[in-house]
Amino acid sequence: MKTISDKITELGGELGPPASADDIAQLEARLGFSLPKGLLELLRCHNGSTKDTDDAMWRFWPCAEITTHSEYRGKADFIPDNNDLRLLDSSSSRVSLSGRNLILFADSLIDLPTYGLFHSPGHRWHGAVFDASNGYLSARNWDEWVATFIERGEDGLLFLETPKEPEQDVHGNTH
Repeated sequence: MKTISDKITELGGELGPPASADDIAQLEARLGFSLPKGLLELLRCHNGSTKDTDDAMWRFWPCAEITTHSEYRGKADFIPDNNDLRLLDSSSSRVSLSGRNLILFADSLIDLPTYGLFHSPGHRWHGAVFDASNGYLSARNWDEWVATFIERGEDGLLFLETPKEPEQDVHGNTH
């Protein structure tokens, strides 16, 4: 099974060695909350990029650079693109998410998206990954974002794909 590190290497980049427990503790203290599981696991394996990729110039941020949308953009709120949210919930109306809870962790320098994971347990958009530069919903959750990145690189991350309906045969059975 291909990993983020494999994909980054395939694209001409390199991820660094694991973050230390102290690096992670300092990051969590700075953010004011514990890191979500997926991001924490990535940092325990690789503390960001040590070399940008050739393809789209991907860069995963080390603990010292990971920050929130509020800190990075100087804005209290993050307003996601509502069209994307309606793909997941057709009744969704325009929302404003706390910029303090959008953890920015990676960027791609060609198309300029900065990716952030919304971390607010109990909130309906908890775990969603956004292109924080343009407001697009990039993935429903961390695992989906990672799988899409590994499969298609940035091309699959710029716009959330509409979930596919199961196909039915003439007898109404789903496949």
